[in-house]
Amino acid sequence: MQPPVYGLEPARFLRSIDASRGSLGKAPTRLIDVVEHVGALTDGSPYAIVGGLAQILWARKTHTDDLDVALAAQGLTRAADRVRRRSAGRGWRVPRPPDRLHEEDDVFEVYHLLFRGTVVDLLSFKDQAFTEEILTTARIVPELSGCRFIAPELLLITHLLRPGPLAALAAVELVLARGALGGLDLEYAEKWAARLGRTEALRRTLVRAEELGKG
Repeated sequence: MQPPVYGLEPARFLRSIDASRGSLGKAPTRLIDVVEHVGALTDGSPYAIVGGLAQILWARKTHTDDLDVALAAQGLTRAADRVRRRSAGRGWRVPRPPDRLHEEDDVFEVYHLLFRGTVVDLLSFKDQAFTEEILTTARIVPELSGCRFIAPELLLITHLLRPGPLAALAAVELVLARGALGGLDLEYAEKWAARLGRTEALRRTLVRAEELGKG
């Protein structure tokens, strides 16, 4: 895979995050800076930023107010245990009921944590090879403090793994945005879609993106 072009340049990326938090009445915060604290929490375990922040970087999405980070399963559990035992350092805490700390299904496992009021979701996919691929192919962005972001092709697959219309829309938006910026490595995306049982979902996404692109 060739290094992809950013959907939103890093300086605009940071302004977009502050603007989206402001629209929700939340104080501006450098979500990117929170990544450093995630690194301390996980003893520097390999990671990749996924979710909304990755969508902003690769597809120009303009709204998110939390941080989603993929980790290997063992790092995920250790980090959550530290926060529960209050040995994670200042700023970390678990959510208060009725918000849940932990969710798990046949696709992924996630711990919902808080760092100084910012929601930090630490997650791992049940297919360990997929998680490992996300971590080993993560793209380092020097302009964003060297943070590591999921590759756009794998971000697309994560959208296909999520249920509901919002995930389907995010997948189409990503394909459209990348199409204007040099495209996606579809052979690579198709390989992972097939492994994870999302071949048909990928086909529908590509068809819908093509239809919208002609409109």
